[in-house]
Amino acid sequence: MLKEERLLKTLNLVNKNKVIKTTEISNILDVSLATVRRDLNELSEKKKIKKVFGGAKSITNPNYIMTEDNMVKKNKLNTKEKEALGKFASNLIEENDFIYMDAGTTVEAIVPYINKKNLKFVTNGIGVARELSALGYKVYVLPGEIKISTDSIIGTLASEYVRNFNFTKGFFGTNGIDYDFGFTTTDVNEAMVKTSAIKKCKEAYIIADSSKFEKISQVTFLNDIDQKIITNKDDKSLIITLREGV
Repeated sequence: MLKEERLLKTLNLVNKNKVIKTTEISNILDVSLATVRRDLNELSEKKKIKKVFGGAKSITNPNYIMTEDNMVKKNKLNTKEKEALGKFASNLIEENDFIYMDAGTTVEAIVPYINKKNLKFVTNGIGVARELSALGYKVYVLPGEIKISTDSIIGTLASEYVRNFNFTKGFFGTNGIDYDFGFTTTDVNEAMVKTSAIKKCKEAYIIADSSKFEKISQVTFLNDIDQKIITNKDDKSLIITLREGV
C-alpha cells in the first residue's frame, strides 16, 4: 500500500470512528504499530487529526450549549433511546446496592426497570424520588434549592450533604460530552452536586444518549477520560470509556 493511500485510509478511519485506538488502525490496515504511529504523527502535524493517549481523534467543531430545555421538552426528546439506556443500566443494579441517582430524564428512565430487592437510594431528582418511592424503595432526598427547570435539588447544601454517604453505584446525566472539556452542565450549582456525589461512588456511570456527544456546556463537572459511559452511540447500548472511543 502506498504511503498516501495509507494516510488517507487512516484519516478516514479516525474521522469515521471519531476516536480510535492505534491497535485498531494497525489491525484494520494490516500494518505495524510503528507505521501507524508515524502516520498519526504526520497527520497530527498537518492538523488533520488530534493525537490522544493510545490513538487519535477527529478534529471537530464542538457545539456549545448555553441554555437548557425544561423537563416538559426533555421528556419528549429521544424517548426510545432513553428507554433502551434505562433498561440496560438497570441490569447493573444488584441486590443490597446503595445507589445515588442524579436528576434528569435519562437517569429517570432507569427507574421503571429496577426490580432488585433491598435497595436504598439517595437522589437530588424530585421526579426520581417520587417514582422510586412509588415502587416501595427507601429514598433519601438531598436538602437544598429546588431548580424547577430540571426538577432537581441543587446548591452548596446539597453538595455538602451528599458527602455523608458512601454509594456502591451512581448514575449521572450530562448536557454535553467532549474529549477535551469532559462532561459538562449548564449550572455551576448543579455541577457541584454531581461532582460531590461522583466522588462518593464506588462505581459511577454517566448515562447519555448519542445526542450529547461533541457538545460543551458552561461548567465541567467531570473531566476523567476513563469514566464509564452508558450510551446508545453507534446504535447499541454499551459501557464504554472515552479513552476506548465511541
